Amino acid sequence: MKWLKRLGLAAVVVLGVTLVGFLVAVRHVPFTIPPADRPSAALRTETDGGLSLRYLGVSGYEVSDGTTVVLLDPTPTRPPPLTFLSGPIEPDEALGAKECPKADVILVNHTHYDHALDVPAIARRTGALVVGSQSTVNLARSRGVPAEKTRVVKAGDTLTVGGFDIVVGRSRHTDIAGISEPMSGVVPVDAGKLWFWEYALDETLFYRLEARGTSIWFHPTSTWAEGEILGPPAGTLIVGVTGEAQTPAKARGLLAAVKPRLVLPTHYDNFFQPWEKGLAKMPGLDLDKTRAVFDGLDAGTSWAVLDQGERVFLPPDVAAESAGSPEPGAP
Repeated sequence: MKWLKRLGLAAVVVLGVTLVGFLVAVRHVPFTIPPADRPSAALRTETDGGLSLRYLGVSGYEVSDGTTVVLLDPTPTRPPPLTFLSGPIEPDEALGAKECPKADVILVNHTHYDHALDVPAIARRTGALVVGSQSTVNLARSRGVPAEKTRVVKAGDTLTVGGFDIVVGRSRHTDIAGISEPMSGVVPVDAGKLWFWEYALDETLFYRLEARGTSIWFHPTSTWAEGEILGPPAGTLIVGVTGEAQTPAKARGLLAAVKPRLVLPTHYDNFFQPWEKGLAKMPGLDLDKTRAVFDGLDAGTSWAVLDQGERVFLPPDVAAESAGSPEPGAP
């Protein structure tokens, strides 16, 4: 029958496209950050005051005021792609200990594995407080993090940890292949080993951090909606650039709400690639085009792309403003 033949042909085409996409994603193509996108000399120089920030790959960061350490989406583990087809995925605890030796609080954007896989093991080892959605907290508790070391938060909540004041906001996950809120659900509090799709998304949160007069809005999705930024502006905006294109409308809204002096793109790192092979860019991502969107709206806002493990130093907001905007790409 003709319809059966057409159905079979369609299945073959879908399988072929999926296979090609998979092979593109898993092929390691090293990415060297262009000189114009490298952090300025000022960002690479430690000064009195301000915060240190180190890139942990994907959308992960370590932020410290010299006493308190905040981790944002710390996920150095990169499961080999074939494991997605063969069974549950597990964190590389030795790598997590190496890259995240200390933490007082862990803030999680959402519970997909590329944001949360390493979180429970790091929290157990360091005694850090895990902050995020119900799904994030359930994941942590299912892996032995004590209930008193977890906190479910929602948009508008605030908390203080050490020298950091933290504000919580709510956004949405990017659509994937036309699917809204992909791999959604809630991780059970008694969850055992999980396949990659079982790291379920219930909410997508973002955070404003401030300590020592230095502020950061951590907004690692490439989405934006009117009114979602709750709280004051920040000197630095960490913004996602993968999943959906950063349009002038979204960038304009983010810049108007946050008023940053520095924009750090994030989630450009290809998390299908092993950490030890070094930085690889997500397939199909045009960082130059994304930067042009932001530069076209505010030429006074600087831009920097960080390498895996790279540390920069963010000055107090007032000092950054009084010094003027560093020239993008300055050595």
